[in-house]
Amino acid sequence: MKSNQTLKIPFYIVLSVKILYFFSERLAVKYAAFLFTIPIKFKRPDREKDYYLNSTKKMIHVPEIDKELMVYELGESGPKVLLVHGWSGRGTQMHEIAYKCHDNGMHVFSFDLPAHGESSSKTTLIPEVVKCIRHIYSKLGPFNYIIGHSIGGVCIMNSLRFGDKYEKMVTICSPHVNIDMFRDFIFKIGLKEENLDLLLEIFKNKVGASVESYDLIKCAEISKTPTLILHCEDDRDIPADCSKESINYFKDGKLILTRGLGHRRILRNKDVVNSILKFLIK
Repeated sequence: MKSNQTLKIPFYIVLSVKILYFFSERLAVKYAAFLFTIPIKFKRPDREKDYYLNSTKKMIHVPEIDKELMVYELGESGPKVLLVHGWSGRGTQMHEIAYKCHDNGMHVFSFDLPAHGESSSKTTLIPEVVKCIRHIYSKLGPFNYIIGHSIGGVCIMNSLRFGDKYEKMVTICSPHVNIDMFRDFIFKIGLKEENLDLLLEIFKNKVGASVESYDLIKCAEISKTPTLILHCEDDRDIPADCSKESINYFKDGKLILTRGLGHRRILRNKDVVNSILKFLIK
């Protein structure tokens, strides 16, 4: 299943990879592997500033990866819910969901992933984010509910593999983590199919596990947690086919498909937000 991501890689980066490739194929692949770990930072839009200003903010240290995370908190009591944003996003990105949960008596937490927003570092990977979720769970949880968007959905599912427990989970527009994701990347960055094996080897050596071991489907197969899966049919970043396939592996999953909302507007749609709330409190 191809990721078909629309996030554009700047031309000057592609050019630098091609120039390096001319001199050393191996160095070019190593450089590309490094680039894969760097998210693109975007300015916080005005619609997120209210949540940013009204939430309680604090930095917490994650010893296992030696990085600092910016954590946002709404409320002081009630069932706890943790929101996990996606690649190149922010902890304030799911503000509509956060406020809806808070207004219905929940204690809401979100955070900037490493190398995102106001958290530290320039690089990160899925295994690091999973470690962050587990650390937040141990320090601020346990959480009744957890919601993840895009790669965040993959990360929350992986937290199950390491013992975190939730009453209910929600994934929104989440991809598969497999070889096709990396194949899509090497073509966009200016490399060739023959470079794929080396790229996969580099990541396996870095994280101590294969790419496929973090795939959402593998987590779904072992999950007994009731899970709502949301995806937009018009998502140009992560095809809805990903969720259409993964729903078949959940023991207790429900799939809702939308139209016309894309990969990010779905987070602000009132019908979607209400569907999430209904699922959590029913």
